[in-house]
Amino acid sequence: ACQALTEFVPPEASQLHIHFVSSIDGTQLSDLLGTLKPETTLFIVSSKSFTTIDTLSNAHTAMQWMLKSKNDKQLVLAHHFIGVSTQPQKMTAWGIPDNNQILFWEWVGGRFSLWSAIGLPIALKVGMANFESMLAGAHFMDNEFSQKPLAQNLPVLLGLVGVWNATFLDIRAHSVLPYDGRLKVFPSYLSQLEMESNGKSVDKEGHLLDYHTCPVLWGEVGPNAQHAFYQLLHQGTQAVSCDFIAPIQRYTGSLYSDEAKKSLQIQHQLALANCLAQSRVLMLGDASANSDDSTPNFKRYRGNQPSSTLLLEELSPFTLGALVALYEHKVFVMSVIWDINPFDQWGVELGKKIADKMMMALVSDEKVALDASTQGLLHLIRHAEGEGI
Repeated sequence: ACQALTEFVPPEASQLHIHFVSSIDGTQLSDLLGTLKPETTLFIVSSKSFTTIDTLSNAHTAMQWMLKSKNDKQLVLAHHFIGVSTQPQKMTAWGIPDNNQILFWEWVGGRFSLWSAIGLPIALKVGMANFESMLAGAHFMDNEFSQKPLAQNLPVLLGLVGVWNATFLDIRAHSVLPYDGRLKVFPSYLSQLEMESNGKSVDKEGHLLDYHTCPVLWGEVGPNAQHAFYQLLHQGTQAVSCDFIAPIQRYTGSLYSDEAKKSLQIQHQLALANCLAQSRVLMLGDASANSDDSTPNFKRYRGNQPSSTLLLEELSPFTLGALVALYEHKVFVMSVIWDINPFDQWGVELGKKIADKMMMALVSDEKVALDASTQGLLHLIRHAEGEGI
């Protein structure tokens, strides 16, 4: 949302730079710390459980960086750290002062949480009025889902199409293709929302499923993807369903000169033309261009590839909120039909437990009973001695 709504940043927040750090390997944080000033940096540590190792390891490194300039931990915690969690006791144990703790409800799932206090960075960057507009857009879509007849209910229709493609047509991959660079990380967001929610093989009663559920989801900004993987979409050996997303209007504000606005609007029209062209070719194949039978096979397009096109009047806080809520409800609709629980993620737990065991093996010389493959990898890491593997 911070990236998609840069045009809506109020003047008072123009000098506020928001950075997100999530990776456990430290790359994101190490790249940032050299560009930041400790005296003007605030860390917002957001974790539902306040035990997530990825988040806390980054927070610990951030704390060590702060202490190099201010060797007073209590002062640093009081002025440079805010915690957002459902667990006040764990925030306190970590050192977050009570006045710096922001709580949200236990029933809020992480991937559905940007509407809660987890959305604090968004509110700081785009302003509370724009954040509330996002909430209003989400509320609008909530009402559409709860009140509209099924035949006109967009979340229901998207969910039904998704189930039809994945379960009945056996399409194992789905690509989200926004034709607007401001939405470039939206496919990554949706990959977690959909695959962590519905990537399940067991129903709510604990029975193994005998049908396919969530497809693999990925995507990219459409114009860039045209030069990357559209070849596979059009002429590959497996079907892929697609969602095209585009705003109808863009570059209408006062941020641009008349000359720049005219040129940018032509570029936007080109993006829209390509969006419509790609969905048409996926649907009709060669028939979209009236190709004759003499066309060689390597130039032919089979068509009959399913896609949905979502058009926004414009990209704004309201429409972005509605778009995110639309996909949240779509995920829920699909989960109901598949009879699975979209609000848990047991598939990530075992890996975290084994990672603890691997960490112990990496930092000690004790022999651990492991498979030959993992033992070999550990041996290489232990004996690399800075020379690389």
